[in-house]
Amino acid sequence: MDFNLSEEQTILRTTIRNFAEKELAPIATELDDKGEFPYNVIKRIADLGLIGIVIPEKYGGSPMGHLARVVAIEEISRIYPSMGLFLQATPLGLWTILQFGNEKQKLEYIPPVVKGEKIMCMAVTEPTGGSDPMAIKTVAKRDGDKYVVNGSKCFITNGSVADLCVFTAKTGSGSRGFSTFIVEKGTSGFKAGVREKHTGFRSMEITELFFKDCRIPNENLIGEEGDGMKTAITSISEIGRTGNAGVALGIAEAAYEVALNFAKERKLYGKPLSQLQAVQFMLANMDVEIEAARWLAYYAAWLLDTGKTGKEIAKEIARAKLYTAEVARRAALDAVQIHGAYGTLLEFKAIRVLLDSLETIAAAGTSEIMRTIIGRDPQQ
Repeated sequence: MDFNLSEEQTILRTTIRNFAEKELAPIATELDDKGEFPYNVIKRIADLGLIGIVIPEKYGGSPMGHLARVVAIEEISRIYPSMGLFLQATPLGLWTILQFGNEKQKLEYIPPVVKGEKIMCMAVTEPTGGSDPMAIKTVAKRDGDKYVVNGSKCFITNGSVADLCVFTAKTGSGSRGFSTFIVEKGTSGFKAGVREKHTGFRSMEITELFFKDCRIPNENLIGEEGDGMKTAITSISEIGRTGNAGVALGIAEAAYEVALNFAKERKLYGKPLSQLQAVQFMLANMDVEIEAARWLAYYAAWLLDTGKTGKEIAKEIARAKLYTAEVARRAALDAVQIHGAYGTLLEFKAIRVLLDSLETIAAAGTSEIMRTIIGRDPQQ
């Protein structure tokens, strides 16, 4: 078995790490404190080809695959987790259109998002709960050459800044009673709510979306009517969960690095904290868990690159998402503990990575849902 990244993937990691450390690190804290959506950063990562890293060249992408995407998200999230979330969430809609849309939709909607000219969001989650998509209450009723949509979505990343929204609504009954559509910003009856006050990802716009007698053209239907649950679950699994694993992995690495650096610099009983066995054990556990999490995340992405579908490797993807999120939380909490009282100060990075880590637990499916997926695997 070859556990090495390819030459192309290794160059990508080095390029993204240099970009993150030189361009993002100096402004990350400021962006977090301001809480403003970083349009200038979005354009920069688009120029680097990161938004379209799993998109074919035909539609403006720079197709390096799912493993390359996880590596890129990992490196960005190590420095600036908010932007890691953007790279996790934005391709959800792109992937839906790429896998299920028609050629006209692909040519019209994918290139401007990949180039950073437009922002996209994907909206599935509703107040009824994101873990149960069958409970979706947003309804789209066909009326001649248009669908009339009524309902609401919540916890939508990019919600208030998105120029394009890919969303799932109820169009019938049963598992085939859902469909997926594209709606453009400015469409009558479609609007974003106020920004949610989340603990982490502080420069990302996470909002509610509202539909009230919103009329969208029939040609904005993605795939066939009744395909909605398939399109949503495919994108959430193949893009959302693998991307979330990359975000959590980067956060865990950041936690380890700040903890290690502080432990080397801070002295107690006449020697650095890093020489105290209790602290060494905490750092050792962080190191082992991060390495294990990395290979679970890489393996799931690699399987997608070999042609496996999210349905075929649901268990492997769930493992990666579950473990990376929990490792990020544990590593960040240990980093705060190693810092002592300093760990609770916002001027130190430890508490910031802890707050970001909490967001990865529920995103793209809670830990309990991941355990359910793993537990019901037929090979179990």
